[in-house]
Amino acid sequence: MEALHEVIEIILLLISIIGAVAAYFRFRGRSFGVSDMLIFVPLAVAADVVCYQLFQAMAGPHGESTAYGALGAMLGLFGLAPVAAGLNMVAAAATLLCMLRHAAVRYGVLALMLVAWAAHLFLGHRDEMLAPGGALNGDRVAGENWALESGAASRAECDRQSAAQAFREGCYAKLGR
Repeated sequence: MEALHEVIEIILLLISIIGAVAAYFRFRGRSFGVSDMLIFVPLAVAADVVCYQLFQAMAGPHGESTAYGALGAMLGLFGLAPVAAGLNMVAAAATLLCMLRHAAVRYGVLALMLVAWAAHLFLGHRDEMLAPGGALNGDRVAGENWALESGAASRAECDRQSAAQAFREGCYAKLGR
């Protein structure tokens, strides 16, 4: 019986979100413009970011001292999630209609997609760059840190770790310490 009650509550929540968006459509007469997109897209992004931060604060195990903070984050998330869903619906509708009507918006969206893709590629390979021998192991400090952490005993170990001369010099400086 409780499961049925929860399902009904979720359905009512979704109906209220869809009803709010439909009321906005009726109010605007379905004539979305660039101003709607410029207002609702940043609001939707901000709401999504805040929801994500609240979820991160709520997720995971908590000690007794942080349990109330997690509870507050959960309550905030429950209040903000429907608002974020409504903002995302309106922002998506406004963006789609503006993309169909205006070439500048199409090019702007394409540019944002390319920037997001490049950021994804960069952040996806960040661990590889920080790994031993990766792209960020090219300076003296990285060589010193690696030699101290790994306990390198010979120059050959430093040479195998990175081809960068600055890295090797830093590694050689910390050998035997």
